[in-house]
Amino acid sequence: MRVVFAFVLGFAVAVGGAFLRDSTIAPSDRPFVNWEVVKESTDSTMVKVREQWDRLTGR
Repeated sequence: MRVVFAFVLGFAVAVGGAFLRDSTIAPSDRPFVNWEVVKESTDSTMVKVREQWDRLTGR
């Protein structure tokens, strides 16, 4: 029973903290995600991973 209570309490604290942070910052200060930059970053990372995998497997 303590474990369930701890999970519920932890969830409530996390959601409450996120709500407080989101409600106290100005709308102009909120970050937004530039998905093109994220795509470029993940694409370059995947290319590096594939190159390393090919090097390790001898392809």
